[in-house]
Amino acid sequence: MKIKKILNQNAVLVDDDGEEKVAIGKGIGFEKKRNDRLFSREVERIFVMEAEGQVKLQNLLNQIDEQFLFAAERIIDHAETVLMEKLNEHVLIALTDHIAFAASNIRNGIVIRNKLLREIEVLYSDEFSVAQWAVDYLNKELGIPYTYDEAGYIAIHVHSARSGHSSNHQSIREVTIISDIIRLIEKELAVDIHSDQMVLNYSRLANHLRLLLQRFHNQQYAVLDDEIIEMVKRKYPESYEIAKKIRVLLIKNYQISTTSEELGYLAIHIERLRLAKMEE
Repeated sequence: MKIKKILNQNAVLVDDDGEEKVAIGKGIGFEKKRNDRLFSREVERIFVMEAEGQVKLQNLLNQIDEQFLFAAERIIDHAETVLMEKLNEHVLIALTDHIAFAASNIRNGIVIRNKLLREIEVLYSDEFSVAQWAVDYLNKELGIPYTYDEAGYIAIHVHSARSGHSSNHQSIREVTIISDIIRLIEKELAVDIHSDQMVLNYSRLANHLRLLLQRFHNQQYAVLDDEIIEMVKRKYPESYEIAKKIRVLLIKNYQISTTSEELGYLAIHIERLRLAKMEE
């Protein structure tokens, strides 16, 4: 492959059999120039990236310490190995930028707590496991005391990259909605859903809410017999009323509509939490 442009001493734009790609590697661009040949052994990671992405990468590399680029590359490599799939190439820029920004905050004594940490851990368990490894790796490799709040943020980046998204917006929106619903249920039941006694029912509820959101976006709907819905209303009136409040929250804050079937399923999950509270 031939070098088309030096982005940085550790990143170059190359022509690989007529296809334009970005090649990453320590010192890969050092003392190189356009049309120089690049050998595979010099490349740690290579991927296709559109022109806009190339500009973003070059600007980022001009602003941060390159150790963050290679740390992000190592995390991505570990994630792809563990998850057994390729991640969206945009994750390299986003993750590099994030861990560099987090390091700056840490050095300035700024600690940002992740209020969505528990929801992220439950909803994206595979990605969170990768992110926990990443925090340990960053602490050892960079000597910077990243906290486990960072694991939540890194998990979001990994999840978004698995989903093929170039940004974290959709993943963060999903987790935020679910967190808001859980806060509402906690308030209505006067219970801490995150307690050890509630952990199984909490996990079931969180995953059900994720599926509910996916069904809405895919225009699919849960199926529940009308007779069952009426029985739920009759047997679990308190839980069904909370489910109706969740419907109001979803339509008012997020423009998400829910069917009677979805309300029935929600009421069943809420009832489990209500009974678990009574047994404490």
